[in-house]
Amino acid sequence: MNDLERLRSRIKTLTNWPSVDRLKVISDTSDCMRIQRGNVIRVGGREFVIEGHRYETRFGIEDQPKYWVFSAIDLETTNKVILKMTFHEEFVVHIGVFKIRCYRSPEKEASVLNLVQGDHRFMQGFTELDDAGNHVRIIDFIRGPSIFQHIHNNSAPHEEYFQRDLPRILHNLSDSMESIKFLHEHDTCHGDIRNDHIIIDSETGKYRWIDFDLNQHVSDFDVWSMGNIISYAAGQGIKSFHVVLQADEFSQKIKRSLGHGDGSAFYEYRIINMRKLFPYIPKRLNNILMHFAIEPRGHYGTMDELISDYRDMLDADFPIPASTVDGRGANAASEDRP
Repeated sequence: MNDLERLRSRIKTLTNWPSVDRLKVISDTSDCMRIQRGNVIRVGGREFVIEGHRYETRFGIEDQPKYWVFSAIDLETTNKVILKMTFHEEFVVHIGVFKIRCYRSPEKEASVLNLVQGDHRFMQGFTELDDAGNHVRIIDFIRGPSIFQHIHNNSAPHEEYFQRDLPRILHNLSDSMESIKFLHEHDTCHGDIRNDHIIIDSETGKYRWIDFDLNQHVSDFDVWSMGNIISYAAGQGIKSFHVVLQADEFSQKIKRSLGHGDGSAFYEYRIINMRKLFPYIPKRLNNILMHFAIEPRGHYGTMDELISDYRDMLDADFPIPASTVDGRGANAASEDRP
């Protein structure tokens, strides 16, 4: 049996695909946009058959393929994995009047993967160089919803969500912040903190960070980004000025009270002053949120400063038995995600 026949036989056994006749083995991934379903990636002495592209699932719409990221099967172990090819891009984000240059760095993600080996607050994986020297990251597949999906799929009225679900979410996010602090203590960062970049592991209930390839030369970018996640959790989703002003659930008094200063510095169309929408939001939590407003009440320069206020807020306003913080009961929704 020659090499291609061996691969065809193995792929048919693992996938039950009707045909693998046009098998292509790739050991130079430089042209990753041409990689297709059924191709075999050979790197680091291992072989992986491509199942398809990964998609962005933000805002609940899976219509943004990540052309450099693939679902694959390890032909030796049979495990499902994520393969991330080398891909470079740059763009600018705005926080208030500030412009911040962001750029993708596969080398940076490779170093983070090495740093967090065995720490299951983070995705796990390793990096191999292909024949052209490209960094191919091989990531363990995590089953479970992102925190974006978990909250988005919660249809309870906000006050019920606030009483029943939010305490557990906020306590789990405390551990997520501590893990970012760990990165900062080792002179690196996450770089792309978003509510779809925390996966709630369906096996353990743990919150796990994914996707470390974005970078900036701004020390507090992670801190500002964390404010978006806290706001999303507190509001049970994104609360934009437009949606709130059109919604029947908010009184005319609340709508008239809203002003420019209640918006987020990151996304000016989003309301971050949650206490105006939901008066039962504790003052301490709202004060933390207002640090990320267009007209901030203060500024967190480090994750330590944010964590200090956050812990005080949890102790005062969201006491919860430690045994329930990361229990699997919090994760009724489940969806496959890298």
